[in-house]
Amino acid sequence: MEQPTDVRHLWILRHAKAAPEPTWGGLDRDRPLTERGRGDAAALGRRLAGEQPPLGLDGVVAPQLALCSSATRTRETAELVLGAAEDRVPLDAYASLYQATPDTVLTYLREVDEHARSVLVVGHNPTMYLLAWDLLPDGSPDRDTLEAGGFATCALAVVAVHGTGWEDIAPGTGRLVGLFAPPY
Repeated sequence: MEQPTDVRHLWILRHAKAAPEPTWGGLDRDRPLTERGRGDAAALGRRLAGEQPPLGLDGVVAPQLALCSSATRTRETAELVLGAAEDRVPLDAYASLYQATPDTVLTYLREVDEHARSVLVVGHNPTMYLLAWDLLPDGSPDRDTLEAGGFATCALAVVAVHGTGWEDIAPGTGRLVGLFAPPY
């Protein structure tokens, strides 16, 4: 079934499990994924690439573009998730998405080309959880579902947002269509 033109799909992914805080004096943004984190992200990528419809979500468009923080763990997560896709998905990493607020992420999303029907955002908590929360209407059962599910490492929320383009994305305009967490 073809989606109405006023629906976009936002895939909100928290980075996979990362190494603990650096003890050698390194930077937090340089922490790599652990073996478990690499496995979770790769498993999500295989599942996303191998299922039609993606993750069993009827009418949902798989990511056509990805945005992520420039931190090592988010880039590694995005690359592993997107690496299994048959077609290359463009990935843009931004330093300003590291420690970003949900409003900062929304600013980036509002700049996405209107022809992109679906975007993956890979980032950090609490921002990814709060972004999903903010997009859902106040008092909605979707917020209850999100809260009950939590947002563990490599958790994924898929939100349908309504508007004629990404510039219309705003708090309260979304509907939770899927919530996933490892194991994938």
